[in-house]
Amino acid sequence: MRFFYTLALLLLMPFAFAWFAWRSYRQTGSGEKLGERMGSSPFLQPGVAIWVHGASVGEVRAAAPLVQTLHRKFPERPILVTTFSATGRRHARQLFGDKVMVSLLPYDLPFFASRFLQSTQPAVAVVMETEIWPNLYAACAKRRIPLLLVSARMSERAFNRYSDWKFRGLIRAALQRVQQVAAQSEADAARFQALGADTSKLTVMGNLKFDVQAGPELLAAGQALRHKLFGNAGVVVAGSTREGEEPILLEAFRKILATQPNTVLVLAPRHPERANAVCTAIGAAGFGFRRLSAGEAPVRAGEVLLVDVLGQLMKFFAAGDVAFVGGSLVPVGGHNLLEPAAVGLPVLAGPHLENVKDVADMLRDAGVLTPVTDADSVAAAASWLLGNPAMRHSIGELAQGKVLQNRGALDRAVELVKTQITRK
Repeated sequence: MRFFYTLALLLLMPFAFAWFAWRSYRQTGSGEKLGERMGSSPFLQPGVAIWVHGASVGEVRAAAPLVQTLHRKFPERPILVTTFSATGRRHARQLFGDKVMVSLLPYDLPFFASRFLQSTQPAVAVVMETEIWPNLYAACAKRRIPLLLVSARMSERAFNRYSDWKFRGLIRAALQRVQQVAAQSEADAARFQALGADTSKLTVMGNLKFDVQAGPELLAAGQALRHKLFGNAGVVVAGSTREGEEPILLEAFRKILATQPNTVLVLAPRHPERANAVCTAIGAAGFGFRRLSAGEAPVRAGEVLLVDVLGQLMKFFAAGDVAFVGGSLVPVGGHNLLEPAAVGLPVLAGPHLENVKDVADMLRDAGVLTPVTDADSVAAAASWLLGNPAMRHSIGELAQGKVLQNRGALDRAVELVKTQITRK
């Protein structure tokens, strides 16, 4: 099966090069780094580096506490962070600076994977969530590089896809090469087991996203930002929005202003390269707006602030009153609900939450997640929360408590890495 998988990738490679070059230019304004896609990497001392991989921006954010903790606990070991998307690569550089090395993951062809591993020769590989690359996993096994799948998530949609007869054998073989599958939940663990993961190497560690960094410094920075930009206005923060959601949110904002006129809307698209399109939508809706990239200037009530730079969303959540989490009004599957909850905000989200189902169920059952479906329901929920500050704060405290109560995955992940390193 892996032979036919590799053959299919080879046939598709010319189209993949063109597609990813276009996508990289669209996302970052620069072309694809073909050298990295073909396995180019700085040469590292064999068996020393810690390699952490996250697919894109969301996984890089989730991995941030782990990367920072590993850097602190193992200062003598270089850390290599790889991502599959160009925006993920750029975000990793912004998050970690020169503390770690950052690269794109090579295409999953045997010679590219071999070239990458020949250069890096990591002591351990840590893969976030649902990244299964058959040739790369086989290359790690061949070189006896322990591979850990941490905060591992397997949605029903992904499970159904991998269960198809065309992929089942391929996925089974890949999972059996993993040293440890540390799943987010019992349901995730059951799906990994059904796909072929070795039960003796399968554990439940929890979700690393609960360990999001939301300490006093972030909260203070958020309040300073609020004072500087918004004054005494109410602040609705719509984070990680996707195409098709901004018009709904802008219509909701118009309805919010009818009852809560002293309100501003913060729009933070998931992909900043969509900023021009979002600007067009804001203008068409008739709202005044500012772009964060133009500077931190005050925003008046009734205006929109467009966050068109990466790495600022948590600070704006900390400056807000109510949060909407994107990728949920359109069939994307939902993004990280825990970031606004961690800083004490009530959370609104649409019906498409397949990718974050366990967290969504927990927050909904606790009364801190309000389901919305359209502009009317977004406006009604946000207006009520803005008009009831005591209840809003009570819900926010409950949200923070839920995040704190479920922390601990970070310590478990660090211990897994430490165990593999000490065996070397």
